[in-house]
Amino acid sequence: MRKLLMAAAAIVTLLAGCGNQTGEEYIGKWVNIKSEKRTLDIERNGDGFMVRNTEPSAWDGKIETKNIPAVLKDGALQVQTGGLGPVLLMVDKATGHLTSGPLEYKRDK
Repeated sequence: MRKLLMAAAAIVTLLAGCGNQTGEEYIGKWVNIKSEKRTLDIERNGDGFMVRNTEPSAWDGKIETKNIPAVLKDGALQVQTGGLGPVLLMVDKATGHLTSGPLEYKRDK
């Protein structure tokens, strides 16, 4: 009986671990709260994430999308930018908004 209970506990633990992927709160489409022309689409990409950043070009104002890899580190989504170093994105538990500090996004409906 004891072996049966231990085996059942092990199976439940394994199944619970499979269904609990971290970073799910980041996945989806996000719209900047100040400009609807700025959006982030975040999806899984293997063990990491892909952030599709859509915004007007600084040069000519045309809408551009850049694909930026990201990883989950210490509960924050770490976006790998060019020469500026990584940018951390977090979901604010109080508002439900995605923020990097200066930028804030709400989940698109």
